[in-house]
Amino acid sequence: MRALWLLGVVIALASGPAFAQSQPSAEIFTNATVAKGITITRSACAALERQETAVWVEASGKSACLRYYAAGLRRGGPNPVAAGWFHGDILGTKPTSIGHQEGLGVAAMIAQSGGLAERHGVPFVFFGRPGSYGSAGMAWTTRHRPVEAALMNAALDAVKKRYGIVHWALGGHSAGGQLVAEFLALRDDVRCAVLSSGPIAYRAYLESRKLTQKLASPEHWYDPYDSVGKIATDPQRRVFVIGDPRETNVPFETQRLYFDALKARGHAAWLVPLERAPAPRFHNLVDFGEAATGACAHGRTTGDILEMLAAMPEQSSRISN
Repeated sequence: MRALWLLGVVIALASGPAFAQSQPSAEIFTNATVAKGITITRSACAALERQETAVWVEASGKSACLRYYAAGLRRGGPNPVAAGWFHGDILGTKPTSIGHQEGLGVAAMIAQSGGLAERHGVPFVFFGRPGSYGSAGMAWTTRHRPVEAALMNAALDAVKKRYGIVHWALGGHSAGGQLVAEFLALRDDVRCAVLSSGPIAYRAYLESRKLTQKLASPEHWYDPYDSVGKIATDPQRRVFVIGDPRETNVPFETQRLYFDALKARGHAAWLVPLERAPAPRFHNLVDFGEAATGACAHGRTTGDILEMLAAMPEQSSRISN
């Protein structure tokens, strides 16, 4: 029933000529394609661009067809604010441990964005990171690297230009939160940033888990904690750092380290400890991150957002992250 309701939201949002809507298709995501890497030619990407599910970007000497799934954007703009969501890793500590996206597809992701747009009354855009959720690339060799941040930042620019978006409210879970934290140092159009269970002090996270050589080496990773000093002062911007203090994947104290760095530099930031993530890792807080992103994009007060998060039930079971 929930799937049918979300499909109805998609149809409703797409039916009005004033609104832009990613177009559903029969494309389904598989873990097999993630393992071998996803290749999309420029001409194939052009067809996806016409369906409003892709942008062709170039950054750091690389080019890629990156996917997005949008609902509620005003066609031709302006769109004063849009919510953008960046998912977490779909890989574990080895290239064959793949999860989350299997069985989902373009139609399901558009429906998800449609449900969030309807709930919060703002446009919502889900961004697929390289090699994930249909985006071109090899997730295993791109995640957490500077090239990933550069390509995803370029995707934000491309979608912003396409739809006349003025400001972003950006949210991300886990490694998606790592990206959003890095964007704070790269962009001046972010009005809200929601970092859910993110390795936002990346070096501290790797060291705490003894993963410095297994997941990344220092010459390859980027660490948002090192970029805090580059974040411009903006009294209108709010940052929410959400985590479960019981977490065993990305230790909460490493998330607090990034938050403390923000506060020390005078940025408007809130640390939100929520014991709502499921065992055994207490890592998944995607529902909370999405809700805070949508509420902040809508302009709800900080007090309202914190009360909303505190009142939400434990994280639901879901495939997308």
